[in-house]
Amino acid sequence: MEAAARTAIELHAGRALTDAQWAAARARLLEFAGILRDWDRKTTASRRGNVEVLCQPEP
Repeated sequence: MEAAARTAIELHAGRALTDAQWAAARARLLEFAGILRDWDRKTTASRRGNVEVLCQPEP
């Protein structure tokens, strides 16, 4: 996946990245992936909570 990501970024940039530029871009991509993962966990937990509340029998 890493090679494909580098290729995609280089195609978008219209040039080859240096190893230092790739290292910086890779670090930002990993940070962004972590943010998305945390967001997904929070929203998934939130949705599960809503389903549990909605599916409880009425008193």
